[in-house]
Amino acid sequence: MNYSYIIKKRLFLPGLVLMMLAAFFLTACEQTNYDPNMSVAPGGGTVSTYKAYTLASADSKNIYGRVVFYKYSTAVTLVQIGLYNTASSATYTASVFQGTLAGNLATVLKPLDTVSGATGAFATNKYFTISEAGFYDKLTTYNANVKVLAGTTVVAGGNIGANAAPVEQSN
Repeated sequence: MNYSYIIKKRLFLPGLVLMMLAAFFLTACEQTNYDPNMSVAPGGGTVSTYKAYTLASADSKNIYGRVVFYKYSTAVTLVQIGLYNTASSATYTASVFQGTLAGNLATVLKPLDTVSGATGAFATNKYFTISEAGFYDKLTTYNANVKVLAGTTVVAGGNIGANAAPVEQSN
């Protein structure tokens, strides 16, 4: 009697049956495609409390724009910058400085993210996060300004807080 033929037959048939069963179960089951839940709580996903300030050109390249402070929560303020006429290959630094823009004080109160010349917006994220309780609520009392620099040269800037009224703000 040929035992190798019997062993092969006994191993082959059960293996074949298992493969056929697996193929049946894998192809017979349908994936359920659920639609995304588009409903959210009222006001969810929106930030509607803000103050916007003008950033005027400070150089011959006429770079200008706005800085907007959004109240995300009592402990988080979001900052967004939008600039026009930036050089696409350049990066700019932005910071909140102490005092008025005309005062030329170099004390940085809050360093912000770098600004991409290609987009005129923050290079890393759409918003820069200031995690300081009450920052937004005290914004109107700050003796401060925002400067955007190319190297050490100020290319755009504007007073904020107690030094300027917002050009636009939420009610």
